[in-house]
Amino acid sequence: MNRGTAMLAVVLDVYEGGKDLIPEWKLKEHAESALATGGPEGLRRYYEACLTDSAHRVKTTLERERRRTLESERERFMSIYLGAAR
Repeated sequence: MNRGTAMLAVVLDVYEGGKDLIPEWKLKEHAESALATGGPEGLRRYYEACLTDSAHRVKTTLERERRRTLESERERFMSIYLGAAR
């Protein structure tokens, strides 16, 4: 599995764990697009944007239901991103 695919897998874990709670959530489509157009760096930028964007409602909903969030998976995501850069 290459770095971009492994990074995307982290995002998809969050998406799959919460898609039943977030109607019309576009996380999967947007992450796949970011990877396709910008590679791992594009996906990292998208991930970081999601953390600073107006996603507070999503985070709160997922946390209330004890689901994974992008915030809770950030360390795993970044270790994949940085691990391949060494």
